[in-house]
Amino acid sequence: MTLETILDGILDSRTKVRVIRLFVSRTEAFTASGREIAKWTALSPPAAHAALKDLLDRKVLKREILGKQHLYSLDRSGRIVRDILMPAFRKEGALKEDIRNFLLRRIEDAEAADLIVSLVLYGSLAMGKTHVASDCDIAVVAIHPKAKERLEKLFQDGIIGEFHSEFGIHLDPYVQTIEEFRTKMKNKRSPISTLMLGYEIILGKDPIEIG
Repeated sequence: MTLETILDGILDSRTKVRVIRLFVSRTEAFTASGREIAKWTALSPPAAHAALKDLLDRKVLKREILGKQHLYSLDRSGRIVRDILMPAFRKEGALKEDIRNFLLRRIEDAEAADLIVSLVLYGSLAMGKTHVASDCDIAVVAIHPKAKERLEKLFQDGIIGEFHSEFGIHLDPYVQTIEEFRTKMKNKRSPISTLMLGYEIILGKDPIEIG
């Protein structure tokens, strides 16, 4: 394998594609253990481990060892990741990017960004498992109860209808205060338990940071 055909070895399996897609979809500061990566990519631990080892050897990922824990992150310093893999996987998610931009514009127009701790896309669209009847599921974490009330009204009175006109699919916002979100995450209650299987950050903090 030559430098000119290095992608043949990087993208030669679905397991490695899933892992790369996970890291590209997260923030630059995102790190995760092998067990977490296996969970979020729906891979078996052995399959995830093999993919991580190969991507580490190919300088797609980097690893930090903290005691017994190995934390992986995307190595954004090299040309392959920075100029090829990241643009390619982001382009793949063009629909999700359009949705992200739409929601950010509407929230900024309403001057509601300061009310939001975290806004994430989750469910079938975030996980690449959509079907003809799929909704667009988003979770909105509000800073306090009054912020939650205002955000619920904002979505119900305008954004949901505008979203359907723009994309032809139903927007299903799940709005919670930060305390409600923490409690449901701790107790692994639905839909937070489903959200943690796969999500993409639109605005604010990673849900892991909230918990």
